Amino acid sequence: MTEAEKTALKDFLLDINCLKGLDKWADDFNLFDVLRITNMEIRHSNILAWLFDPNESHAMGDAFIKEFARKLAEKNEREDFDYFAFMLQDFYSYQVYRESNHMDIVLLSREEKTAIIIENKIWSGESEHQLQEYYERSLVEYKDCTEILYVFLTPDGSDSSNPERWISFSYEEIIEALECAVADTELRPEVSLLIKNYIETVRKKIMRERDEELARICNEIYNKHRTALRLIFENVSVDNSIESEVICSVLQELSNEGLIIYEGKNKWSFTTAKMDALLPPLKTPDSAWGTNYIYWYWFEKRDEQLTIHFELGGLNLNEEQALNSKLLIQAAGKKERAGYRYFRLFHSKAKLSQDDYETSLRNSVKRLVKAAFENEKKLLEKVEELRKA
Repeated sequence: MTEAEKTALKDFLLDINCLKGLDKWADDFNLFDVLRITNMEIRHSNILAWLFDPNESHAMGDAFIKEFARKLAEKNEREDFDYFAFMLQDFYSYQVYRESNHMDIVLLSREEKTAIIIENKIWSGESEHQLQEYYERSLVEYKDCTEILYVFLTPDGSDSSNPERWISFSYEEIIEALECAVADTELRPEVSLLIKNYIETVRKKIMRERDEELARICNEIYNKHRTALRLIFENVSVDNSIESEVICSVLQELSNEGLIIYEGKNKWSFTTAKMDALLPPLKTPDSAWGTNYIYWYWFEKRDEQLTIHFELGGLNLNEEQALNSKLLIQAAGKKERAGYRYFRLFHSKAKLSQDDYETSLRNSVKRLVKAAFENEKKLLEKVEELRKA
């Protein structure tokens, strides 16, 4: 650490009262954050299904499903759609189903002969032919219904692959309907808190709304103590997401079995004994990542997909490390770039299921580590061949 960095950290500690402006946000309780379900698509569908059900314990009655139906009816542009007949239905007659024939949420009234099919897409994309398959299934499953409406629910109301049939609906419209439903309803304190927390979670995590006052205070603190905060961010890793909990747990299990080398600290990366033998760690933390290691196996999650990468760092290598890195690049069938900082040699992907998300995530981590081992074996064998050539 340089003298300038030491001074920056000291100044930050002496001005620690600058953080008091964040107190009102720091103590803000949210049930969904505590349960770590804010980023789980299937859980959002479960909550919505509970809120839609007019006969459930939330005591809103049909207020939410009715307000949702009103918005849906206004967006329906079909010429044969009867708005008044639809809105005069008995919404207490609706039953709500989850994952009915793989359809996320189904609102069904046998009495009114109406079904509303909702496909909920928050972080995952639309699969090929998925909506067409749901449409065909619904015609069989709900053949007695004279009215079937199809809703494509996304954070921003994006169109589906078939916007003529599937009505686009946004989470902003969902929250508007929910806020309207609870405005004039006397709710039990625990239900009121749950719905308040859910609305806050959707606004922050799905709709990505920005709290301008919070942003202003954070920017003021950051601009004042930029160097100190940069040092803190670079040297602390904290991730309380369900993904981090599962991934780190599996990596720790594999490390305990002696299959990988895992340092923990909430990181999604590991090394192996065989690769360490080829690329031994630096004596000082001067690698491309600011660690002793000049390579990493690391995980990345985007949407409904988990990816494992094998990546080399190109900084501060001695002659032997540089030669072995070059051999690995050749063994992977890639062309070396002059002066590279990072060089990815391998990746493998696994699609995550939303039906049992945690189990799918756990199994995917193990499967990807196995794929990395298989690739590592091939690379090391090829390196030996190149040495002999």
